Amino acid sequence: MKSYKENWKKLIGIGVVALAALMVLIGIGMVYHEKVKKDAGVEKKDRTDYQYHVAIISENPTDSFWKKIYQGAKDAGKGDQILIENFGETLSGEYSTEELMEMAIAARVDGIIVQVSGEEAVSAQIDKAEGQDIPVITIRSDAPGSKRVSFVSGNDYAIGEMYGNQINNIAQKKAEEEDRKIRVTVLLNSEEKNAAPNVIFTAISETTASIASKIELTSKVIDNTGMFESEENVRDLILDASYPDIIVCMSAVDTSSAIQCVVDYNKVGQTSIIGYYAQKDTLEGIQKGIVESSVLINPTEWGKTAEQGMNEYLKKRHISEYLTVSPELITADNIKKYTE
Repeated sequence: MKSYKENWKKLIGIGVVALAALMVLIGIGMVYHEKVKKDAGVEKKDRTDYQYHVAIISENPTDSFWKKIYQGAKDAGKGDQILIENFGETLSGEYSTEELMEMAIAARVDGIIVQVSGEEAVSAQIDKAEGQDIPVITIRSDAPGSKRVSFVSGNDYAIGEMYGNQINNIAQKKAEEEDRKIRVTVLLNSEEKNAAPNVIFTAISETTASIASKIELTSKVIDNTGMFESEENVRDLILDASYPDIIVCMSAVDTSSAIQCVVDYNKVGQTSIIGYYAQKDTLEGIQKGIVESSVLINPTEWGKTAEQGMNEYLKKRHISEYLTVSPELITADNIKKYTE
């Protein structure tokens, strides 16, 4: 009997602790909500500056790429009377996406834009938000089994076509100089969990079909969880006797690794790099002729597209289930647009 009572006491104790933790999160959410309104110059007595309050959430709200997404959404929201808040940016301590979602729901925001991290846990929060009439749009990474109203992604097939057209241009020139097939290696991200890499590679294959007899197109899944791991994989490719004539990178990390390895092992002019994103070393690589071109999904366009989707849903209660952001191509001809 004593053991039975002790077990019940333990269970009650655990329940009290869990409830207290939940109340703390809710409390933080409510206080934070009032702080954001005050910082934005929006008090309860004067809410005419905006019609809706939307939280934009990432597990790393201070990341430079994410802050550009936020800025794109924020700027777009001004014209739609939507206050976009980079939720969690000014909080001390680190919070998971799930916890930030819990706070946003407690703060009674009008909508949530979230980059999914930990699909199962975040999906439960998305469904909870929907149950309280708070629409959720996922961005960059999805929770397809949830009740989110839309998903904003890059136009993967268009990205693949862009890569493919670049391969066509480079391979045609190299084929005129070499009496063999031009070796093309597409680097795939081992951490990517969705179908995007396969869609992109399919588009590359279809776009380069007209020169299939002139190229040897292969893909390689590499570990790019960090710069060191990525460099090791790219170095092995570069040092192989059958090193690629063209390397296609699908991440900023792999692009940086390819640049470093091509320079370190004197392959500039022998191995052409088609990169991804617009980080400093890639832009410098294009200017110096080390990188042929780079494909970019502009982060501000991610944010702008998500805000436009949320605006449509809040005002019309209708939105397409999938929204896409088109890629841009950075070359030596338009480099100034990205460096000024």
